[in-house]
Amino acid sequence: MTTPPFSDEVLVAARAQAMELDLPPACIAGVIANTHVLQNYAALVRDFPLPDTCEPAGDYTP
Repeated sequence: MTTPPFSDEVLVAARAQAMELDLPPACIAGVIANTHVLQNYAALVRDFPLPDTCEPAGDYTP
């Protein structure tokens, strides 16, 4: 994995600004920590092996 060109703090601040979200500086560390947690969950889903022979899920009826 390569090192990102910007720090996490800069990226979070830029994303918040792009969404016109007022993000207090005290919250940036929490946003970064939660982003890392979500990246780990995303990797679990992304890297889960599924053989080509899997049947699709059935229709969901609540």
